[in-house]
Amino acid sequence: MLRLIYIHGYVEDPSIFDNLAPLLPAESVLKLNLQDEFARWNPDDQTVNVSTLATYLAKTHQISASDVVIGHSMGGWIAANLKAQTGCRAVLIASYTDQKKLITFTHNIQVVRLLLKVGVVQSQWFARYTLKKYPFNESRVLHKTLIGTMTSQPRRYIYQQLRVLLAPSPIPPASPDLRIHARPDNIVRRPDEGYVETPGDHFNLVFYPDTVAAPILALLKGMGIAA
Repeated sequence: MLRLIYIHGYVEDPSIFDNLAPLLPAESVLKLNLQDEFARWNPDDQTVNVSTLATYLAKTHQISASDVVIGHSMGGWIAANLKAQTGCRAVLIASYTDQKKLITFTHNIQVVRLLLKVGVVQSQWFARYTLKKYPFNESRVLHKTLIGTMTSQPRRYIYQQLRVLLAPSPIPPASPDLRIHARPDNIVRRPDEGYVETPGDHFNLVFYPDTVAAPILALLKGMGIAA
């Protein structure tokens, strides 16, 4: 039985897949909400990284080689790590397998923790600065909504997400089965490996769902799954 598992990105929720998911066939669909997952897991935050999260998700949802995990941004990073642990298929949309591809002012998780603790990361000043610097008109409203979400999410959950993004991980990610990326992406640099290029920006799956769906459908067809 084909199961498609969707994993969203940083400060997103499963609705990021609302335009894409109806275009893809599946006998079973699971859209993970990471805020709910972290609440159930309730880990010691200092042990959180992408590997420990992948281990928790694999065990909780019995993810296996028969599943296809589709991740956007941070969700793709998680998908590649799930593949390393379970053998599942991994589809990365606007994502990475090298943490250096993430565009951020620092990759030092301790610095990020300090800035979060003193309130900089969720401050109105930082939100205004980020919104002012955002270069893409097409996704500007969506980006503004996500920045608003970032300022209102629980601080602990923000820190847990940042650890998934930035904390060192002992298990290297597996090579994904498919990478989909738009060149104008100011959040994740395009891969050095081969990828399918789409129009749009970091949020190509929202504004160009048909174009993003096409290579996923081809992958599924190659697995013997008709659209």
